[in-house]
Amino acid sequence: MKKFSIVIVMLVCALIVKAQTNLVKNGSFELTNPIIVDSLGVDTAGCYYDMITKIGYENMVLYSYFFGDENSTTLGEIPCLVCSQTVLFGGSAKDGTHILVLYGEDMPVYFPSWTDTIHLVKQGKISLELDDPLSEEKRYKLSFWIKDPPSEVNTCLKQKNNYVNVGISNYNNQLGRHLITTGYGDTIWQEYTYVFETQNAEQYITVTAGVNDTIDYGVFIDHFVVTETEEPLTTGVNEGAQQEKQLVKIVDILGKESSPNATGLLFYIYSDGTVEKKLIIE
Repeated sequence: MKKFSIVIVMLVCALIVKAQTNLVKNGSFELTNPIIVDSLGVDTAGCYYDMITKIGYENMVLYSYFFGDENSTTLGEIPCLVCSQTVLFGGSAKDGTHILVLYGEDMPVYFPSWTDTIHLVKQGKISLELDDPLSEEKRYKLSFWIKDPPSEVNTCLKQKNNYVNVGISNYNNQLGRHLITTGYGDTIWQEYTYVFETQNAEQYITVTAGVNDTIDYGVFIDHFVVTETEEPLTTGVNEGAQQEKQLVKIVDILGKESSPNATGLLFYIYSDGTVEKKLIIE
């Protein structure tokens, strides 16, 4: 009878472990290849890696892909990776020793021929590969952590009040279906969770930096976990509702602000950093 009971306990434990297996291959950014670094330089004292190209990022951070504007790296769109250093980077990682910094810019651009300044919005965007495509027969729980950078950080990020958008996708270069927008970050780690079902057997978690009117900003992200669950689906408005997409302005091809009634090629610029191009024919 004792042997039988032990076998049952072992089977139950095995099932629990299986159900809690993280499906994200490199959700804490610990799988890295520091030998292959396309970088501005490696700060070995602070353990800071600033990748300046898509290839540099993907060679170093395994099972993760950058899908921002790789031709605009001078605007600080490609993420950087830092190790846990209490003094330089405001405390330890949430899991392991590495933290990814996702950042971007809302950069005012002005040329003398223009009558107004426009904002060139750039977002850091990454995807994280899952072990297998999600199954329609199962329900999943996503959890992750964000943290606002401390004020003393003066490397690839400077300002506070940052947030991220997280989704699931079939492709490593598209946001896919949006799941959750976080609230503004704080200087302590904050966890966010979301229970969902797949709609198209997605295979990537996608993360984009939020965009506000703060120039040159960043947010720490760490410990992305996707597990099977039987918890109820997340419903209602998520905690980032205050960041609902809003139209900021409309500009023409010359960067001049236009009205919705104008004709020609127009660019609709939204508060979440997205830009819609519309050709209006009278």
